[in-house]
Amino acid sequence: MDEPVASSVSSPQELPPGADREVTQEIHLQKPKLWSPQSPDLYQVRSEVLDNGNAVDVEQTRIGIRRIQIDKDGFLINGEKTFLRGVNRHQEYPYIGNAVPDDAQYRDACKIKQAGFDYVRLSHYPQSPAFLDACDELGLVVMDSILGWQYFSKDPGFAELKYQECRQLIRRDRNHPSVILWEVSPNESSMPKAFVQQANAIAHQEYPGDQCYTCGWMDGDDVFIQARQHGGCLAVTNHPCLVSEYGDWEYYAQNAGLEQNKWKDLQPGERSSRQLRGDGEVRLLQQAMNFQEAHNDNLKTTAFADSVWVMYDYNRGYAPDLESSGVMDIFRLPKFSYWFFRSQRDADEKIAGTPSGPVVFIANYWTHDSPLEVRVFSNCEEVALTLNHKLIERRRPDTSRFSTRLRHAPFTFTLSHFEPGTLRATGFIGGRDVARQERRTPGRVTDLAVRFDLGGKPFASSPRDAVFCYADLQDADSTIVPTARMPVFFGTSDQAHLVGHNPILSEAGTAAILLESDTPKPPCAVYAISLVQDQDQTLILSSAASPTGTKVPDYKISYTTDGTEPSAGSPIYLHPIRNAPQVRAAILVQGHVIASADSRASARSTSDKAVLTAKAATP
Repeated sequence: MDEPVASSVSSPQELPPGADREVTQEIHLQKPKLWSPQSPDLYQVRSEVLDNGNAVDVEQTRIGIRRIQIDKDGFLINGEKTFLRGVNRHQEYPYIGNAVPDDAQYRDACKIKQAGFDYVRLSHYPQSPAFLDACDELGLVVMDSILGWQYFSKDPGFAELKYQECRQLIRRDRNHPSVILWEVSPNESSMPKAFVQQANAIAHQEYPGDQCYTCGWMDGDDVFIQARQHGGCLAVTNHPCLVSEYGDWEYYAQNAGLEQNKWKDLQPGERSSRQLRGDGEVRLLQQAMNFQEAHNDNLKTTAFADSVWVMYDYNRGYAPDLESSGVMDIFRLPKFSYWFFRSQRDADEKIAGTPSGPVVFIANYWTHDSPLEVRVFSNCEEVALTLNHKLIERRRPDTSRFSTRLRHAPFTFTLSHFEPGTLRATGFIGGRDVARQERRTPGRVTDLAVRFDLGGKPFASSPRDAVFCYADLQDADSTIVPTARMPVFFGTSDQAHLVGHNPILSEAGTAAILLESDTPKPPCAVYAISLVQDQDQTLILSSAASPTGTKVPDYKISYTTDGTEPSAGSPIYLHPIRNAPQVRAAILVQGHVIASADSRASARSTSDKAVLTAKAATP
């Protein structure tokens, strides 16, 4: 345990039975390490109640020391003016809903930080304290919100309930240095002025001093917040303001941005930001362009922060489909727009003391059907693009109307024709080659590879955990084949279990399932198998991996072609099977079937409404 850096002892207090008393103490700390998004330094405060010199009650509270100021001129933290690039987040996993384990909460926060964001607006319900703990550790600034949206009752009891929620939320979360804003009114709800005033007053009672800032979309709070489709901060000049949501509804409803009346070549679905990861390059590029344009517009206003809607695709509950405007999909796999936002962080900007580094990403699969206009997201000063080692162009960032205020505009290259092979983007800073990325034309599917989304936390280090398991369909050069859409069957052994639809169709070449454990550090492995039809032959692809790094037991693949279940006595797969209208295959470990596949089985898609429903996966 670290040595104490400061301490304070109060004068003796006499407390009658059943009574309570507030005791104020001051602790003076010389040259404290200050908490900020770049340096999230934390301290532990140990509070002890002593009786005759003996500790009869002890509580540990983790805090961060920082000073914030928000006014019409912007946001300052520790005296430094900062624009907060942010995102909205729903606390939800597929299949298990809000029952997200603590380490999974950390992984979600880590992804938000890695994606280039320093601020997250929480959705309208108290989210897990574990997520706020992660924000404290990672340097993510938070807007904390009470329950409710698009509803307010005239019943006086409703307002009283909301006042109670304000007190409970602030009392629970006020020691988190990450929380800088309190949304103490229901979102997008018409409320009496008296309610807004009282909720604001309660917040300042519960968080005394000059470091409490409330926010809401009606006059009366310390900070005005509004979605871009309602105007954002465009007309706000004399009051602190942030853009609470942007990038989704204005494009879905076609009421803002991109001169949409001129989009004669795009169908309504193509104009939207609601694009699944498997919807293809054109639609994923459109989503990224929507976000880019909207973010660029926000930077022209008085907003000191903005938050794109939304970080992860999510199940809405009141509708049978996924809301798919996420920067990442519901299985936490990145879309092209993830790389746009990641490129907005400077290469030398320090995160927890370490430079975030240069970014180069080619937003193109480079197939015969890919756009010949190749967009590269990068935080470098220049990018050179080559095709099969031939220089296409070395250029500086775009200067279109979509990039006038961006930290780092994308780079757009126009090619005259498609030629299979390798695109390479090389980023330069100060004339030096600092980053590279390649995009190879994918071939036929010949391999399967299993990996896990550990995201900064080892699997099952605590009693309960859940991680995503991905199975990538690859060509002979280990390139994911983005057009591959085929069933993948999963299985597991030992003490962990799978949750999700099994089989499930791959999306953009990757299939996903959830691995759960109620046992710390279980020895376990996940197995995946897929049947690939290639002209007149069937390939049986398989892979296995362990999320804990333990050795995966050897396995064999048996198969049948007559419709019967494969077993230890069935033929062992050694080479492609020719002219078989039906193939069934199984992965066997020590003679036991762990995962099985059937060429005639149907499979759910990640975009099906079925992902709304919790379902234990079976082999």
